[in-house]
Amino acid sequence: MELGPTYVKLGQIASCRRELVDTEWAPPLQRLQDQVPAFPGGEAELRRRLGRRFEERFEAVDGAPVAAASLGQVHLATLRDGRRVAVKVQRPNLKAIYDKDVALLRTIFKALDRFKVSVGVDQAWGAIFDDAADLLYREIDYRCEAAHAREFAENFRDAPWVTTPEIFDDLSTEHVLTMAYVPGVSLKDVAAIEADPSLDAKSLARNLARCYLLQFCRHGFFNTDPHAGNLAADGGFAPGGRLIFYDFGQAAALSADEAAGALGLLEGIIDADAAKTVDAFERMGVVKNGFDRAAVEATIASNFRSGLVTSRAQRAVAAGEPGDDAGDGAPAVLGDFQLPATLAFASRAMSQMQGVGLALDSEFEFIAASAPLVAELAIEEKGVATYLQDELKKKLKLG
Repeated sequence: MELGPTYVKLGQIASCRRELVDTEWAPPLQRLQDQVPAFPGGEAELRRRLGRRFEERFEAVDGAPVAAASLGQVHLATLRDGRRVAVKVQRPNLKAIYDKDVALLRTIFKALDRFKVSVGVDQAWGAIFDDAADLLYREIDYRCEAAHAREFAENFRDAPWVTTPEIFDDLSTEHVLTMAYVPGVSLKDVAAIEADPSLDAKSLARNLARCYLLQFCRHGFFNTDPHAGNLAADGGFAPGGRLIFYDFGQAAALSADEAAGALGLLEGIIDADAAKTVDAFERMGVVKNGFDRAAVEATIASNFRSGLVTSRAQRAVAAGEPGDDAGDGAPAVLGDFQLPATLAFASRAMSQMQGVGLALDSEFEFIAASAPLVAELAIEEKGVATYLQDELKKKLKLG
């Protein structure tokens, strides 16, 4: 925590990694989600940032924050008309801290490129970091967060099982974000969820998967930071509980081809269809121009047969056939792949969402949980006639 907000962000991401959930690292990392130490003088900072609007509109502000995060902290308050609100106020001098940390991290990432350090996929770390830095700077402008929250609310306006608090635009600035107070049980507190008869942990996990499938494949706009400290649930609105998204500091948009490709990728995995999977990779832009399609498709087919790439949803459609060793040919085709920056954020969001889902349901799997909705989205994207034609070909094994 003493390293500053940029490094707290990295810890939040690591806390949701599946491989760390049951290790000794999990408890201290999870505290970074919503137990970052508060800064003193939150109300004074709020008064300074809002000026006369504070005196005119606020009746009282709770002195102790209800939550503190890497970039700011949240105080509950009462407006003069009696409404309860949650007010996020940014830490002082945050941009100066970002400038210093980002400059250092940019140097590190450019060095990775210079020394050709790779994790297997050929990618320009410096370019990815520059895009990431742009998103990080947008996070410290609460006007961007307000716009993200409004877009999410509009996308899910007809979904009673998910919500985000209403934004008070006239009481929000670059450094202050005022929202309606929507209390809920944190998704970190699984014991409290299990003790609440209006909530069901497994239903919440399924709806989290459903929400992200829609964000990726229908709306093309997604919250990139779904750690449990940003999520809660309340009862009385939907069976099993309603998801509450509190924080939209980090969000990103997918292009139409990236969103359609993500849907195609899910279809390909569920159907264990290597050709469809490679088509999806092409549409998403994760394979280079002139890539060796035959080699990539053969590797994916081998992985499907061996079970290296599989899901409960896929196994429910067709049992995998025993065959090649897992991962045959994989090193040879990795050079054909690249990772667009936005998809790197999508991958991070998937990793965090998977960690939250597993905490709620030990058998959680994104593809299996979202599979019932994949067909509906495919019909939207392709049209009924084309979808039915594809399904008939699949069942008749016409290819």
